[in-house]
Amino acid sequence: MFELKYAITDADIKSENKKIALFYFLLYFAVAVVGLAVGIVAVVINPQTSIFVLGIIILVFSALLLAIAILMAIAPKNLVTSVIDASEDELNVVIDKTGITVGEQNISPFADITKIKNRKTYLVVYMGKDKVFIVKDKITSGQKLDELYTYMTERQGKMLLTQTEEN
Repeated sequence: MFELKYAITDADIKSENKKIALFYFLLYFAVAVVGLAVGIVAVVINPQTSIFVLGIIILVFSALLLAIAILMAIAPKNLVTSVIDASEDELNVVIDKTGITVGEQNISPFADITKIKNRKTYLVVYMGKDKVFIVKDKITSGQKLDELYTYMTERQGKMLLTQTEEN
């Protein structure tokens, strides 16, 4: 059993959203730049009419992708939301065989966890596509964050058997 005590603030959620938006911006931007280069080469070389037309089509789609990448950088959207409301209040978080419990409320059994990302000083636990729970490195029960990450990844997405089902 892991016991933690920390607060999840709006800055934590904004930081995670910023990292995700930056990843997609860089991905779209890189593909758009490569597409523009290929399109320009296809239009300039112009050995056949079909290559010329294909170059123009690649240029148009690459320009659209570049515009989308720039819009993502200018007006970022909240790509993920927190499972619990952000506040300055410290939370008592317990992670054990039943899942993640905040206070007295079990917010997620391990079966609901779809992905866990280790970010060195905290874990990002995905519950579905766009719901996250941030687990900071504030363990009061004496273990390390790497042990918690290993414990959670071994159990993510699995239903736990009850005592009667194990026998």
